[in-house]
Amino acid sequence: MALFWRINLRNEEKKVIYWAVISLILFLLVNWLMTLDFMHLARSVRLSEAVRVTIIAGILYLATILLAALKVKISYYLMAAVVAIYTVGFVGMLTTMFTGSEANIVIKLVMAGLSAFGVIVNFYWFILAFKLRAVFQRESLAKQINKNKQFKK
Repeated sequence: MALFWRINLRNEEKKVIYWAVISLILFLLVNWLMTLDFMHLARSVRLSEAVRVTIIAGILYLATILLAALKVKISYYLMAAVVAIYTVGFVGMLTTMFTGSEANIVIKLVMAGLSAFGVIVNFYWFILAFKLRAVFQRESLAKQINKNKQFKK
């Protein structure tokens, strides 16, 4: 993570990347907790499923983060798609805890709280991403205005 702070990125970009990493960590935490026996899920999550989900989530998040660090313009749109997908995942885990689990209420509430927190983190990520988009648009507009001024000379 410290590597991205050394790369020449705007503070807004660093925040978006930082919260994407938080989103990934939180998703993986909840996902792995769902594999534990005391969740008493109607359909238990197998270890191989959790490993597969971990690999896919890691690849998707890290690929978009790498593209953002490399200044690929479409990277934040791709990252938005990934964050949206995993927001749905958090909602699914939250629903599963109340409709497909025989765990005690404390476990259900803790898992629901973690899932809800994941949704909140992801919504905050979208707020940061929209602010970053505004920064990009202002810079683009300033470049166009500057280009037009030089063209008129």
